[in-house]
Order: sequence, then C-alpha cells, then structure tokens
Amino acid sequence: MDAFMDNNPISKIKPNISHQLTSSKLDSIDEKSELSAVAQEFESLFVYQMLKSARKAKLAESLFSNQGSETYQPLLDQEYAKTIAENHSFGIADALVRQFGGKTK
Repeated sequence: MDAFMDNNPISKIKPNISHQLTSSKLDSIDEKSELSAVAQEFESLFVYQMLKSARKAKLAESLFSNQGSETYQPLLDQEYAKTIAENHSFGIADALVRQFGGKTK
C-alpha cells in the first residue's frame, strides 16, 4: 500500500495555503458585498419557498386558475421573491449580514 501512495500523483498535491482567508491582502469590502449578495439570495429562496407552500395549501384561489397559470406561477413567484429580497422587506438578509459580518476576516 505504501508503494501505491508513493507513486500516486494525487498524494503529492498540497493545498494552496495562499488562498486561505487569513491572507492580509483580502479586501473586506469585497467580502462584505459577497456576504450581502449571498444573504439576499438566501432571503429570496426563503420567500420563494414560503410562497410555494402558500400556493400548495391553496390559501387563495384565483378565478382564472388553469393549466397555463399553474405552469407560469412558479416563475412569477421567483420574481416576487427576488423583488421582496431586493427591497429588504423581510429583513432576513440584514440579520444574516449582522450575524456573520464580523466573521469574514
């Protein structure tokens, strides 16, 4: 088994240490903007799942329900979710940024 490990080129690969977050060259502004973008995407996904569950529970039925509207409703819900997240209506993204903002060093 040791002979296999000595000849295996994968075992000779070492992790790239210069890419770790401990580097002093990292720009905290970029990290915070990335964190903000990820938090906003999470909020959008959360709102989309909430809308999807509400539609599945049929909390509100439309007079014009048909197969076409059922096909395009998820796309509309995704757009609603993005808009809600962009406007910080729920505040989930803001809470995530506050929670993890100090840990991007």
